[in-house]
Amino acid sequence: MLDGRGMYIWKLAPVINTEGGVQAVVDKAKRAQLSSVWVKIANGTSRYSNVQGQTGNRFRELIELMGEEGIDVWGWHVPRVLEHNDAHEEADLTATIADEFELTGVLMDSESGSNFFQGTAQDATNYASRLRSKLNASGRSLAISSHDIPGNFPTFPFFRFAAHAEVNAPQVYYGGSPSVQHRLDRAIDANANLSIPFVPVGAGWVGSGGGCSSAGACAERALAFMHLCKTHGFGGYSFWHWFGAPTALWQVLYDNPVFP
Repeated sequence: MLDGRGMYIWKLAPVINTEGGVQAVVDKAKRAQLSSVWVKIANGTSRYSNVQGQTGNRFRELIELMGEEGIDVWGWHVPRVLEHNDAHEEADLTATIADEFELTGVLMDSESGSNFFQGTAQDATNYASRLRSKLNASGRSLAISSHDIPGNFPTFPFFRFAAHAEVNAPQVYYGGSPSVQHRLDRAIDANANLSIPFVPVGAGWVGSGGGCSSAGACAERALAFMHLCKTHGFGGYSFWHWFGAPTALWQVLYDNPVFP
């Protein structure tokens, strides 16, 4: 589950347009030896643009063509829960979209901050437990992709979400860290009490907020990250995100096996 190499997709339309069409996206994913792509499907109680209108139609085509190449497509949802009733509404919406698009599973992009989760610990439990139940009932899986060091956000109910996840895909954004190993080791320690598979997400962009300082640094650190994932015996890893990834990073993915 989420084995191999993955890649987040935030805004699908620019990715398809820049690459030159849906088939071109699939071809690039195959060349980069991706096992899965993770596409945003909803934000709070609202469907995201990737699953609406013409972009939604192209997303369906993408899922079909990716499937033909053995590449799984997961969706990701940002839980907000601005009102208590939203916990179940958001879970239901996310599960419905997963069914409509026949996704392999869903990742909860559960994070602290004004643009993210605003509910209580009980709301987190209500949302995550309901989503897990609905997804599993239709043969789909649930993962969490959140802060890699949850202790840095003491009021955020990370473990309420994680208790219902089948995979932990922490956002190990090492770009501003002394080294990839330094950040990854901290993340491993911070998540040690979770028994579910650990599938870290690396920094695949240049910029602030944990991104790398340059395209060259992005590529070098990605390769180091991949080696460390192999050393630790992780089943998989991923990167944030497709549209922000510099050419140098893509070249690393083209040139190196999933676990170098």
